[in-house]
Amino acid sequence: MFFKRSTTVKYSIAVLVGAVLYCEWFVYLAQPLSWPTLQCLHDPCTRVLFIADPQIQGDTAVGPPLSYLFNWDSDRYLKSTFSVVLNHFNPDVLVYLGDLTDEGSIATMAQFHSYVKRLSNIFEVDYPVVQIWLPGDNDIGGEGEPIKKDKVEEFAKVFMQPDVVRFWNISFYKVNGITNTVPQIVAGPEDTNYKIVVSHYPLTHRHSFISKVNSIIRPDIYFSAHDHESKYVQQRKELPLHNSSVLNIHRDAGLYEVSVPTCSYRMGTSHIGYGAALIERDHWLVQYTVFWSPQRFPQLFFYALVLILFCVYVIVFCQSRLMRYCRSSSRTMDEVPFLKRV
Repeated sequence: MFFKRSTTVKYSIAVLVGAVLYCEWFVYLAQPLSWPTLQCLHDPCTRVLFIADPQIQGDTAVGPPLSYLFNWDSDRYLKSTFSVVLNHFNPDVLVYLGDLTDEGSIATMAQFHSYVKRLSNIFEVDYPVVQIWLPGDNDIGGEGEPIKKDKVEEFAKVFMQPDVVRFWNISFYKVNGITNTVPQIVAGPEDTNYKIVVSHYPLTHRHSFISKVNSIIRPDIYFSAHDHESKYVQQRKELPLHNSSVLNIHRDAGLYEVSVPTCSYRMGTSHIGYGAALIERDHWLVQYTVFWSPQRFPQLFFYALVLILFCVYVIVFCQSRLMRYCRSSSRTMDEVPFLKRV
């Protein structure tokens, strides 16, 4: 009867429902309103979306049953944010810049394939699109641990595609800064495509390796990940890319390396998002920005606070009801003659 009559409980339930609607629906609906506008100035124009460091959580970081809840929430967040960006931007090319998994390098092959299935469910696309996949150190090893040859081979089998992917008048060169391998295709003068080097590791600070890349590929721009930050390097000078900023890059502006932030809320940063680029090959112009995602941890803390307050209220009420019941029973017993109580 209490749950039907109590105004406090009704308000608590209303707040909880409102929190769920806001955190799981409205925040994603409203997020594109704060994104900068990218508009093609000339045709043809290619839309490229960069997905960096999703690092879906594995099976061993947290033990069950909490691992099921944590993995479900992080996967759902990635799926929700990716879906909003996909519908808003309608990219022609998707570039996954590595660290797709958090425990791929130490996983069994069965676990590795289960992570791949989760990735396919999270980053689901319902129209034809070019997808380019790169491994990161968390996928195949390489940062503070040996490179796992079996994972290198398995990654290549699962995400089977050439080291150079061409779409219209753009060539994407997959450079592996972990194994220090470069596609052995010399870009001669006859190659008039706009050349983009994509790599998990940033390359501009590795002077000897980037000299090798430049001599073989002669790229027009670099895109990388790994650092979980939104920034760019121009002429070896590192600069941040602020919120709602659009970076306009012309061919004569020098060689740029753009670092794409992580799209996962689990990476210890509040700046989470997806890199988006418009490339106008005929005019040698690149427009780049970040579509920022809503922060998740404040939402989870709010959920926890609402649930804690609700549970505390229920416990306190139950105790008070029990105490009133006991006092009422005691008074009733005192009013009954002693001989009728025995």
